[in-house]
Amino acid sequence: MASVTRAVFGDLPSGAGTVEKFQLQSDLLKVDIISWGCTITALEVKDRQGRASDVVLGFAELEGEVAPVQGTAFDLRKPVKLGKHLQEFHINGFDHNFCLKGSKEKRFCARVRHAGSGRVLEVYSTQPGVQFYTGNFLDGTLRGKKGAVYPKHSGFCLETQNWPDAVNQPHFPPVLLRPGEEYDHTTWFKFSVA
Repeated sequence: MASVTRAVFGDLPSGAGTVEKFQLQSDLLKVDIISWGCTITALEVKDRQGRASDVVLGFAELEGEVAPVQGTAFDLRKPVKLGKHLQEFHINGFDHNFCLKGSKEKRFCARVRHAGSGRVLEVYSTQPGVQFYTGNFLDGTLRGKKGAVYPKHSGFCLETQNWPDAVNQPHFPPVLLRPGEEYDHTTWFKFSVA
């Protein structure tokens, strides 16, 4: 049996409108989605023992700045060997939004190449940012397909999105979806072998 509920989540600053939360629930999962950017704020799914747990990463507050990457650990504009790069800059990993040049057209975001297999992933999007996360909290206790073990930094995510806290930062790309407007973004993942 599935159900959908709707409730007020909160109000946007400066009287810009109300954000609603929709909850979809079934025997298999429960998902909370807010109307601000169609954002999934919680996704509870069951594990092998039937215990439900929220698998969506997130923060209670978002804040930040747009900063140049040149000469920093965040300068990934040229290929790097990621493990070596993390060690050289003495950082624990990435969980950061990278700001892209504004455009509503399809544009290149990222390219990743796995040296061992030759696999290449290219990401294109109409979104103005991409969140890069490097599996910083994987600790080897998670078992995957065919018993694979996932130690720290054994996986990564490239998540296209708007810039965090854009609703409160007038100099960020606009994020509000007003009545009558349509949310229309696309992300393309292109796989190849080199």
